[in-house]
Amino acid sequence: MTRHAPARSRPLCLLVGVAFASSLLPSSARASENVTVALLSETATVEPGRPFYVGVRMSMRTGWHTYWRNPGDAGLPPKIVWNLPEGFSAGPIEWPAPERFLDDGSMSYGYQGEVLLPIEIVPPARLAGDSATLAGTFEWLECADVCVPGSSELRLSLPVRPETPSPGKAAPSFAEARARMPAPSEGWAFRAEAGARAISLEFRAPRGAAPRGAYLFVDEPLVVDYAAPQGFEKTGDGYRLTAIPAANAQGTPERLTGVLVLEGRSGSTPRAAVRVDVPVARGDPAPAPDSPADSRPPVSWHIVLIAVAGFGLAALLARFALRRNRS
Repeated sequence: MTRHAPARSRPLCLLVGVAFASSLLPSSARASENVTVALLSETATVEPGRPFYVGVRMSMRTGWHTYWRNPGDAGLPPKIVWNLPEGFSAGPIEWPAPERFLDDGSMSYGYQGEVLLPIEIVPPARLAGDSATLAGTFEWLECADVCVPGSSELRLSLPVRPETPSPGKAAPSFAEARARMPAPSEGWAFRAEAGARAISLEFRAPRGAAPRGAYLFVDEPLVVDYAAPQGFEKTGDGYRLTAIPAANAQGTPERLTGVLVLEGRSGSTPRAAVRVDVPVARGDPAPAPDSPADSRPPVSWHIVLIAVAGFGLAALLARFALRRNRS
């Protein structure tokens, strides 16, 4: 089985350039023509002492994408710096299962189209006033054939009421976002082993799931080679997925963490995701055959345009040759 080493220089240069560009950004809001963001609330009001969810909705132009918590070979994850009222606290961003973007031998993880990133807010038990204003600076990296850093000052005011909050207008968007969230691992069985040739994840899914393939989005850097195909095979009572260790990995990881995405068979759920957090045993597992779910990962939009342009050029040359033969 042939494994192709990914191109390393371009992602590294991209990250250095992005980091430098980000350092030059002004602290004020920066408009984007490719990604629009908005701060939404799942509830219509705030009840003192009762946690509730807000979310940053990102809407991306066709061909553009943003990044997951682990961007892969290149990219930067979105982040938010809050300016909350006194006594309020915010949890971390909760990440829906990502997609893959393959570009010139490098693999990145993120989102396209639209995504809502939920965040839990905890208000204090006592609130003065009849409203609360949440504000924060949200920053991201948007990429197509080029990468552009974006920033927006977000602000949301909500009434404060002593009763249980009713759902807000954006509540359906939060329900959709939770449907994209990785499920807890209760009912699953995992076993991980790592060696020089492969990192192996054996798993048994509940309720007799029969996936045709799988892909593991590892959420820590310097663990796997993102661009190398992942392997997948049926075992006696479950399945086994393998990934190639990162060339610059710092030894065997103590734990394997991330999101396992299962590709369903025809007539079943097309895509299901579960959280993975399992200790890693030392060994020498062999790579499994390439997974069907890894055979055709999504590609960046400009590669599609190049392919279309190449097809058009080939058709034009063929037409010219046909006319020449006729003459």
